[in-house]
Amino acid sequence: MITKIRVNNFYSIGEELEIEFTKGGTKEEKHGGYFVHDKLNKISLINGFYGANASGKSNVLKAMVTIIRLIFSVNNFKDIASNSLLCRPNMFKEFKNKPTKLGIDFLINNNYYKYDLEIKNGNKIVSEKLYITTLDKSSAKPKNIFVRNTNGIKFGKEYKNYENYLSVADIQDYQTFISHLINNVGAKALVDFKDYIKLNPFFLKTDSFDIGMPIPAAILKSAYIINSFNDKKKKEAIKYTKEIMSCFDDTIEDLEIKNESNNSISIKVKHKDFNNSIEMVDESAGTRELFCHIYNILTAFKSGGIVIYDEANRYFHPEIELVILSLFRNKEFNTKNAQLFFASHNHDTMDLLDIDQTFIVEKENSSSIVYKLSEVEDVKNRDNIKKKYKLGMFGGAPDVSLFDYKLKQLL
Repeated sequence: MITKIRVNNFYSIGEELEIEFTKGGTKEEKHGGYFVHDKLNKISLINGFYGANASGKSNVLKAMVTIIRLIFSVNNFKDIASNSLLCRPNMFKEFKNKPTKLGIDFLINNNYYKYDLEIKNGNKIVSEKLYITTLDKSSAKPKNIFVRNTNGIKFGKEYKNYENYLSVADIQDYQTFISHLINNVGAKALVDFKDYIKLNPFFLKTDSFDIGMPIPAAILKSAYIINSFNDKKKKEAIKYTKEIMSCFDDTIEDLEIKNESNNSISIKVKHKDFNNSIEMVDESAGTRELFCHIYNILTAFKSGGIVIYDEANRYFHPEIELVILSLFRNKEFNTKNAQLFFASHNHDTMDLLDIDQTFIVEKENSSSIVYKLSEVEDVKNRDNIKKKYKLGMFGGAPDVSLFDYKLKQLL
């Protein structure tokens, strides 16, 4: 589970943002949506980001996706050209030549990890730090696993046995050292990460990584992935996908994915009382999106993983979005404490969050800022949050009066 992120000089984010996904106290919440992990705090399982268009909501989620992919995939950027970017630094002139800084705090099993890295010019990793705190020890203190900087890599005193790996490792400056330790060394100190990744724990969808793929290509990609599964897993994927699609379109009776004789693949949906099955590409936008992603979301959910979904209601019908949120906050279903992070313009989703799970994003001096709704003075959970947000009382809402003025001038 993610408990905190740190972001500095990343896309629209300027000065460092530190965003916590925790709430003080161990009292059970009536609506669920939290996991109590120690005597003082509980971790939020659903976290929503709201703000006007271009406020930076997507960039907060991009930061999370970027750091997760850099941690877990040693080859994620292996084939990029030397001038390609791992991330885009803030373009505001005061950040020119400054490094991008990303950090994340993870709780896996009973170990608390704190990881930070710096990226120069968007394409060269110049610094990494990883610390571990074992929470089941009464006097647990953070221990340094390794530090990487321009002088090389140094291990903490309890992890000196990994030094031999340095003589054979070929670590590129666009690769993280933590990914090498997880994937190539199987470092005992990082066994939590290695075991965690076996569960297929992530569903990560943000514009920067997924935009630009036309609907037919996205459908084909998902179909080829499902078709590559073994028979048991393929049947499960098709069953789950069909059942969920039929919840929102009760005429759907069956889903078929098969190879054609000309080496193409067909994806067809059978509807009640239709004279023929129809192609997936001809289905509604919500059904197509469910086909492309719902099995992956449920896989991460079942494993107690992390789902990051940007601007969900642009793809899903608002009803579908509300159902997914309800799933994550329901402790009878979310027994593995899966986490959901999302950005949305669907204000009805605010009804499912409390003020410690609701984050407002807005621009200030050309940089995005983020704050919890609980940090706004005199805001209570019993308030009509949705109504007050729409009125602009918490910030993060578009200036409708300015829009009206501009429209009148143009027309």
